[in-house]
Amino acid sequence: MIWTRHVLHKIEWGMLTAKAKQLGQKYPLQLLAAATFFLLMYAIYVVISLRFFMQTGESEPTDLYLQLMKMTLLLLGAGIVLSRNKLKRQEYQFYFLNSAIQSVPFVLCAYFFPVLFCFLMIGLLFLPIVLGLLISGQALSLYWITVVCITCFVLALFSLASWMVMRICVSHFVSKIKEHLLLQTIGFAVLNTLVFLLLQKAMEMIRVWPSVYLMFLVILLSAGWLWLKGVAACYVNRMFLQLKTEMKSFSYKKIRTQSSFLTHLRQELVYFSRSAVFKEQGILFLFLVCLTAGLPFVFTPVETGWLYAFILQFALKEILIMLPLMIGREYYINQRAIFMLNTSKGAYLLPRILFYYAINLMTYFVFIGLAYLVIGIESEGHGLASLSILLITAMAACTGFVVRISEFNKLFVIVMMIAVVSFIDMLLLQWLSSNVYLLATAYLLGSVVFFSGIYFVMLKRPVLR
Repeated sequence: MIWTRHVLHKIEWGMLTAKAKQLGQKYPLQLLAAATFFLLMYAIYVVISLRFFMQTGESEPTDLYLQLMKMTLLLLGAGIVLSRNKLKRQEYQFYFLNSAIQSVPFVLCAYFFPVLFCFLMIGLLFLPIVLGLLISGQALSLYWITVVCITCFVLALFSLASWMVMRICVSHFVSKIKEHLLLQTIGFAVLNTLVFLLLQKAMEMIRVWPSVYLMFLVILLSAGWLWLKGVAACYVNRMFLQLKTEMKSFSYKKIRTQSSFLTHLRQELVYFSRSAVFKEQGILFLFLVCLTAGLPFVFTPVETGWLYAFILQFALKEILIMLPLMIGREYYINQRAIFMLNTSKGAYLLPRILFYYAINLMTYFVFIGLAYLVIGIESEGHGLASLSILLITAMAACTGFVVRISEFNKLFVIVMMIAVVSFIDMLLLQWLSSNVYLLATAYLLGSVVFFSGIYFVMLKRPVLR
């Protein structure tokens, strides 16, 4: 227990507070502005959601409980996948190998704050529903509060144990030293789906035997704890085995061509194929496609159109932002390799911007094409959408140079970028929607401004000698 508190206090909380103090000292006004902006956006979300909830009058507890389980599983799954490499940090290795801490508390400490963050997001998402229930005069019963709390812990334990089991299975049957992220994520999603179907089937007991369902959740909680305890040691062992893998050597001579443009394009292809970030975005894209394909089976045509617009405007933008955001991160990580190429700033920047712009265009048009084939929703304004994607690409690339992207601030930067890009896009559409040419010119000028900011301000040595 002492080592558990030590890991949480020294590693997790220590790194969190140190990074927060560093950001607070460097960007006090920016953080204050961001906090104010998020509070404003959340207030708007609460008002809109509360009005929608009061109009629909959907206050059946079992339906709300089912939606809570869906969102909890989705957020927990995303949080666990994104924080999958935390145990590979040197701080965790040192404390595990030089202390008496066991595998179970060690794993729980590593995933404590990501899971806590997911629970916080769930609370913020469902706060308007709770307010709507209180306003409509429906008191929150102690039974439902207990069921929701136990369900959250059950889903957290089963999600974490499912991810550990899939990683162990892939490591045992496929490769002990290489991470197969797509295969692990597919198996993880299947196990989470089975857990959800089990709970959905067991929910039928609530109407007849509510106390029996509560006992069933307690049994599941115990089973999840035993499952986690049984696989924790093997999971930690597999994680440490992957630390012995050596990175593939990188030599600029292997990709050097007569053209500087092609040289940097090939270099970016090498980085693109080896980075786990792009594998994560590929998995997210497949998830969005499957989610869009399943909308007509669950929702009405009106609700399907509204949810499709939400996915297109917010969820898909995460991919469009995340990919060019890595240009700046690659620049700071691979400065020595870039220096050895000895090329101009234009030869370095232009192929990367065009490469990620092409990837973003392909992502967007493949998504809307699949949506048209599967659910029959046709999109318009493809020319303006292409220019808007150009602005998103240039803006995200500029942000990647301004902000040093790390595992700590990646999620914050992504959420902030989605909010800012959506806000700018909304303003441009509202002011210039009557004139298509002015709107297209605004997109182009904005892209040129961000591109020029990278070229003249951010790019310095060692791009060229």
